Amino acid sequence: MMTKKIALFVVFLLYGFSIAIAQEITINGSVKDKQGIALPGVSIQIKGAQRGTVTSAEGRFTLSAPAEATLTFSFIGYTTIEQPVAGKTSMNVVLSEDDNQLDEVVVIGYGTTTKKDITTAVVSVSSKDIQNQPVTNPLQAIQGKAAGVQITSQSGKPGAGVAVSIRGNTSITASNSPLYVIDGVTSRNADFLNPNDIETMTILKDASAAAIYGSSGANGVILITTKKGTAGKLQVGFNAFTGFSNLWQQQKVLNSAQYGALMEELGYQSIGNQQTDWQDLTFGTGKQHSYQLSLAGGIKGGQYYFSTGYQRDQGTVAPAVLDKYTANFNGSQKLTKWLTLTGSASLTSRKSFDVSDNAGVARGGTILSALTTPPNIGVFNENGQYAGNPNAGGWENPIANAYAAKNATRNFRFLGAFSAQVNFTDDFYFKSSISTNNSNNFYSYFLDPFSTDYGRVQQGIYRDNQAYDKVWLNENILNYTKNFAQHAFTATGGMTLQSSDYKFYPYEVTRFLDANKNLLQDGTSILPQLPAFAQWTKRSYLARITYAYANKYLFSSNMRADGSSRFAKENRYGYFPSVSAGWRISAENFMMDSKVINDLKIRGSWGKVGNDEGIGDYAYLALYQPTPQGSYNFSQLENRNISWEKTTQTNIGLDLSMFNSRITFTADAYLKKTNDLLINVPLPQATGFGSQARNVGSMENKGLEFVLSTKNFEREKFSWTTDLNFSINKNKVTSLGNSLSSINFGGVYERDDAIRVEVGRPLGSFYGYQFTGVNSQTGAAEYADLNDNGSVDAGDRTFIGNAQPKFTYGINNNLSYGPVALSLFFQGVQGNDIFNASRIELEGLYDSKNQLATVLNRWTTPGQVTNIPKADRGNTDNSRTSSRYVEDGSYLRLKTATLSYNFGKAALGKWNMSKLTVFATGYNLLTFTKYDGFDPEVQQYSGNSPSMGIDYGTYPQARTFLFGVNVGF
Repeated sequence: MMTKKIALFVVFLLYGFSIAIAQEITINGSVKDKQGIALPGVSIQIKGAQRGTVTSAEGRFTLSAPAEATLTFSFIGYTTIEQPVAGKTSMNVVLSEDDNQLDEVVVIGYGTTTKKDITTAVVSVSSKDIQNQPVTNPLQAIQGKAAGVQITSQSGKPGAGVAVSIRGNTSITASNSPLYVIDGVTSRNADFLNPNDIETMTILKDASAAAIYGSSGANGVILITTKKGTAGKLQVGFNAFTGFSNLWQQQKVLNSAQYGALMEELGYQSIGNQQTDWQDLTFGTGKQHSYQLSLAGGIKGGQYYFSTGYQRDQGTVAPAVLDKYTANFNGSQKLTKWLTLTGSASLTSRKSFDVSDNAGVARGGTILSALTTPPNIGVFNENGQYAGNPNAGGWENPIANAYAAKNATRNFRFLGAFSAQVNFTDDFYFKSSISTNNSNNFYSYFLDPFSTDYGRVQQGIYRDNQAYDKVWLNENILNYTKNFAQHAFTATGGMTLQSSDYKFYPYEVTRFLDANKNLLQDGTSILPQLPAFAQWTKRSYLARITYAYANKYLFSSNMRADGSSRFAKENRYGYFPSVSAGWRISAENFMMDSKVINDLKIRGSWGKVGNDEGIGDYAYLALYQPTPQGSYNFSQLENRNISWEKTTQTNIGLDLSMFNSRITFTADAYLKKTNDLLINVPLPQATGFGSQARNVGSMENKGLEFVLSTKNFEREKFSWTTDLNFSINKNKVTSLGNSLSSINFGGVYERDDAIRVEVGRPLGSFYGYQFTGVNSQTGAAEYADLNDNGSVDAGDRTFIGNAQPKFTYGINNNLSYGPVALSLFFQGVQGNDIFNASRIELEGLYDSKNQLATVLNRWTTPGQVTNIPKADRGNTDNSRTSSRYVEDGSYLRLKTATLSYNFGKAALGKWNMSKLTVFATGYNLLTFTKYDGFDPEVQQYSGNSPSMGIDYGTYPQARTFLFGVNVGF
């Protein structure tokens, strides 16, 4: 009986508990962010049930739920959390923003890491930063978006290259260009890639990051990862845009009447009374088109990605045009648990027609010809030939310079790689890869013997040059990773072999007319030329160790040994170590409760890299050059002492994330020192040789870099983010050895060189006479007599400017409201000078070229005060290389402005699409500058060479407007 009573008591007790558990209570509460701002529209669900609610406009909610239930709070852009009810009738919840930037995977040399664990100076740019822009070179799309990386467009014509400098120039005559690693394949450029195929670009800026690539990374490394497929159903993508471009400003030159008066003053004959606007005829409307189709997906144990694309860029100066066809493939397949195969292939076919620039009218430069051709002549003479300046034989008009010659280049580029990875254990693998980078280039030029002065003198001319460059690379890498307790350890080691084979075949023939001036099918005078061949090889050994303790103390060390065939055996190997460390202060106990700082890390690094490029492949050997006649000329002296150019760099950095990652900040300070510079040293004429490659001198770069990203507004419908980067770099030559006092660069046609390299001065220092004004009595240009010898001579030349900027910066604002997004990107350069060599011809007043309208203020009568000298036929003293032509080259550009609309899920589901975005983009929309030339950015020589900063009739960049669509299925 007692047993029955106890059992009955237990039943009633359990029943009472079940009633209590099942009993629901009403919960009132609010949801805010960490700043105390109410969050409307937050989804609140009872875990395990199909019931819930959302917060009101004030962030409040009311919900009935079991007393012991768990509530799930989720909101776009915030971390989902779970909160137990535990019988509470009031609940106030705080959501944190879901920001995984610190866990973002960043590609580094021969591996990957997370952003939070980086101890070196690197910057990563994603696909969203380079898409939907009218560029055929992907590097153009990141201009101004990476601190410490200066990218300069060489020219505005289709297919023109860019100059890339990472933390300043480290060499004088050796290479200053970075190494590109494209899915593991090394290259010296990346202009052949389709920007839409790129997933990320990671720039290794300091020597510790780049040292794993040894000599190849002397000027920094840009790691390019192309898009890959993912597991799941097939994904189809289509990207397309079309647009037009035009010249954003013109130069004001003399009209026919003004030009006629000037010619009369100079004593030239009258040559016509037409009114031709050569700039209107030369500069037209360019057109841009881009189409790309991609397929991506995954199969069991593998993934694949394939794309094909076509880009056409027709320049503002016809017939300049570039047609670019691309095909790209990436795939991997896991054959067994321990073996994975990976393959990639990229094929690019480019065909371009060139328009000559960077030259005056006397040498066929189209741009300066558009400004200097007399406005009172037409395009053609009565006999159908192109008209030229009647007062100067051989000076063709710009339409003749652009159209008369057929100037075409075809290039075929293939990058291919195949690798096999063997996983011995989950922590230990071996990977071997073989890759090739082949480039075949074909250049052809034909000028008929009738239409132009130059063609008639040569009786027609044809050139056909062929170049073949084949590089293969074999890499063998072992990698061991071990994580236990609070320790994380990685060791990497390997060996690489690389070889290059280059062949060049030149051909030129003239004389396409017989004795009766009849056109022949082939030319009769072949220029004697010989083919050129070159090879180089490298063998390298590499190792890296990384260690992290408790995610707070980070350490990394690299060592690479490079052997180069460009040096004699006794100097062949260079050794390039590096070390870096980081301390995550925010992970310490005394920082764990901080409500302001989310992540704080300080880091430091030191490393050494080398350079063996820019001096030729046989600089240490005594060379004999064969002649077409079968003999040999002694062409190069032996120098077996030549060795590696070495750059050491020290970097200190700080990474900070605050207010739930609404503000992120990065700062870096660095010091780069380059010793044993590889310089082609000029030799005395008595030696019979022009120069010899030697290790001479040293150089220094030091700078500061700042990156600030802010989330100004983050609401359900509206968001606004800002990214700002700011860079300062100071360059200085610290030694040129004992035998050199200076080296001249920057040749200007028929004038002194405009640039001098000298100890204590930065590269790109302009050198010439100090222009002091115009003599009011004689009208002659006057220059400072700095050596006080009573006359102006070569000894009075001095430094008159500097092409290196004081700082560079970029500002990017992204705003979105619902499906509408607006992106505004400004890029700027401040404090640099430009040597406007174009003005030597446009304000020289010494021959029959047309001139800028500024010469209307030229000196004409005694006592007149002006800064434009008199017109003086044949006298070039008034237009010497001087400070008269040095201008402020600073500029601020609205580089891109993009307005887009993203269709929502309802429309996409109806159309069976996963993505549909339409957009309009403006490129180079606004430019703020004091520079008087066409474009403050383009220049005659490479922007990362000692001859930087000279503008001499360079093809200007255009303002472009695009309309496009991005579609996904």
